[in-house]
Amino acid sequence: MPYLVSSIMAVVAALIILLTRYEADDSAITAEIERAKSMFITIDEFANTYIQSGGDMTKINFEQLFDDGILLGNMTKGILSSNSNVKVVAGAIGDKSFTATLEFPKSNIKWQIVPIVDYKINDYRGEEIDLGKSVGAGYQLFIDFSDDSTLNSKSAFSENFLGREICEKTFFGSFINDATSISSTSGTLNQIVTTSGTSSDGKIACVVFK
Repeated sequence: MPYLVSSIMAVVAALIILLTRYEADDSAITAEIERAKSMFITIDEFANTYIQSGGDMTKINFEQLFDDGILLGNMTKGILSSNSNVKVVAGAIGDKSFTATLEFPKSNIKWQIVPIVDYKINDYRGEEIDLGKSVGAGYQLFIDFSDDSTLNSKSAFSENFLGREICEKTFFGSFINDATSISSTSGTLNQIVTTSGTSSDGKIACVVFK
C-alpha cells in the first residue's frame, strides 16, 4: 500500500511539473506573439503617417521614416551594435536606404520595409500575386525573428500566426512564408522578396496594400 501511494504521488508530481512547464512555454510564446503583433501594428501606423504627410510610397524605408521624424523617439540609427534600432548596411549596392532595418527596444526581431515594385510572387498557398498593379499603393515588410529564441522555439507556429492571423486577417495583406530576404540585382536594389526559405526558418514577408 505505501508503495502504491508513493507511486501515485510520484506520477502526480511528474504531471504537475510537466503541465507547469508547458503552460509556462505557452504563456511565453503567447506574450511574445502579442508583442510582435503590436510591433507590426505600430509599423503600419508609421506607414500611414508617412502617407498622410505626403510621403512617396515608392521610396518608403526605415531610414526615410527616421529622417522624416516618424519613428518613435527612442529609435535611433547608425549605432554599430546589436541593439541599434535603425541601421543601414554598409557597402550596399544602389540606394542603401532600402536596406535599413528596424529593431524595437529590447527585441531581437528585425523588420525591413520597402516599396512594392513590379514583379510577380507566390503567396504561401502558391497563388500568384501580380504586384505590378499595386506599385506605390502599399509596402513589402520583411520580418526576421530567427534570433528571437521564444518565437523560434515554435518557428512554424510563429510564422503561421504572424502571416495568416496578422498579415492576412488584420491587414488583408499577402503572406509569403518562404521569404529569406529582400534581394538586390543588376546594380540596384529592386526590393524583391527572395523565396528560397522554409515555413519554419523564422523569416517571412507580408505585402500590405493601401
